[in-house]
Amino acid sequence: MAGALDTAFKAIAKSVVADLGTALDTSITYVRKTAPSYDVDTGAVTTTDTSYSSIKVPIEFIRSDEENGYQENTARVYVTPNLIGNNQPSLQDEISLTFAGSSRVAKLQDIQTYRGGQEYLYVLTVVF
Repeated sequence: MAGALDTAFKAIAKSVVADLGTALDTSITYVRKTAPSYDVDTGAVTTTDTSYSSIKVPIEFIRSDEENGYQENTARVYVTPNLIGNNQPSLQDEISLTFAGSSRVAKLQDIQTYRGGQEYLYVLTVVF
């Protein structure tokens, strides 16, 4: 029974995110950051980033604050696992989105994971 509910919830979340993302005509670029590795011999730090571009997702702008001439915006981004390579989001990852006509890199501030026996929806709070 639990497997059937997970499958149903996963299909519903995938459909809703796809439909709302297309209807709202919003897209993001999600950059999956990997843990850096350090080469002792050369002293070089390397990372491998994986980018998922033109992902159509719903974005909910929830707050915009200004302090000392700087504007800080907070939004929620709804993502299903299949859109980001079935990876679990981490706070090191980045999202690029378009806001007020320009592309902005947003920092993940909070990750809510909805799941049963399998993950089916991530609600990401981002600040930019």
